[in-house]
Amino acid sequence: MATQYDGTPTPPIVESNATQKVRLGRIVLLGTFGAASAPSALVRLPRGNTQTVTLGDEIAGGTVEAIDSDRIVLLRMGNTQILTMPQG
Repeated sequence: MATQYDGTPTPPIVESNATQKVRLGRIVLLGTFGAASAPSALVRLPRGNTQTVTLGDEIAGGTVEAIDSDRIVLLRMGNTQILTMPQG
């Protein structure tokens, strides 16, 4: 949803908070895209960085094994971890 700028300056505390990296403590799937034959996903890492991944990429100690329209599958230390997009 877009808002119109009314000329009121943004308070400094809002500017400061809006640009801080947030530690999430986990990997979050933000979205998937690309052709079915070459899918990609955008993830947010625990330190707040974002990364685009494709099949076979290593991320956070795991390997991307599958990318579907609403989830990715990681293999980490012999365990399968499924990341789905946040709802809401």
